[in-house]
Amino acid sequence: MSAPTPAYIFRKHKASVNAITFFSNDKYIASCDANGIVCIWKMKTRRTILEWKAHDNDCLQVHIYGKNRLVSQGRDHKVNLWQLILDEEEEDKVPEYILIQSIDYYSLSFCRLSICQTKDDTYLCLPLRGDTSLVDIYSIEQQKWIIQRIGLKEERDQKEKTDHGLCMAVKLFCLNEAFYVLTGYEDGSVALWHVSYLNEKSNLVWLVKEHTAPVLDVVMDRSTLEFAISTGADNQIVKYALTSTSHPAQQHEEDYSSIVMKKTSIKKSGLAAIDIRIDGKIFATAGHDGRIRVFSCKSLQPLAILSYHRDSVYSVAFASVLQDTKDHWLIGGSKDSRISLWSIY
Repeated sequence: MSAPTPAYIFRKHKASVNAITFFSNDKYIASCDANGIVCIWKMKTRRTILEWKAHDNDCLQVHIYGKNRLVSQGRDHKVNLWQLILDEEEEDKVPEYILIQSIDYYSLSFCRLSICQTKDDTYLCLPLRGDTSLVDIYSIEQQKWIIQRIGLKEERDQKEKTDHGLCMAVKLFCLNEAFYVLTGYEDGSVALWHVSYLNEKSNLVWLVKEHTAPVLDVVMDRSTLEFAISTGADNQIVKYALTSTSHPAQQHEEDYSSIVMKKTSIKKSGLAAIDIRIDGKIFATAGHDGRIRVFSCKSLQPLAILSYHRDSVYSVAFASVLQDTKDHWLIGGSKDSRISLWSIY
């Protein structure tokens, strides 16, 4: 059987591609790079329809929310919110981008922000001060930081106090009018925090340490919220239970024995990013060795190794819609400035 080959290679960026995402039912792709450039690609033509300098420095993250609104996170101490004008009905109309808000933060780490949408608001989660393990939540509608210093835990025993180092990865999700924050730290620990709207305090649900090097990414299964997976600078992949009953994140703090569901290792160290397909069946990792690896979510068994990039892969993303066809889209962004598009099962 021949090795898989990319369905297409996107070649517009001139620097490392740090983040990529599908949006608008996979009609478009948004990407950002180390020069602060954001590109919007049209999947139908495989060409850029918008390109602009969104940040004076490295752009770490891009997300799409609402009606074609884009959030970009830069190393210039700014999180910028943009309105994209993409008229899909009029092919001749020139697409536009408009800066609608700029949020100050201290970009002292490489932790990429997370976004969570509810019926009434859209929330961003990231370290307001990048030199700490603590993370914060920002309300786009209210235009303010609504909950801060998540991760500050009162230790019962001073001897048990440990410094987990910088927050390296974060994912925010909402459930029953409460926030849950999944965090990965510099010392290899991963934690789940419950945050109340009412008292603005964070409570530790669980914290485990299975990685021997900094955690580089964490992601939860969006279809069920039953499990999460982490990758790091080591060669470990770890799967965690988010549920102990029928309701997510109800694990008692003292009962950690059932948190780690499975773990596996690969031959090469360094998995910079991870994404789980929308149906929760498979996930993909971005490797420092230039490989994109595909695994089973259930067993963590490897399914495929996608080899094209000549340098580290920094981001992977599955299509947001599962097609009726046999294969589905997966993209990877690399330090070699290219984006690879793959059609996989």
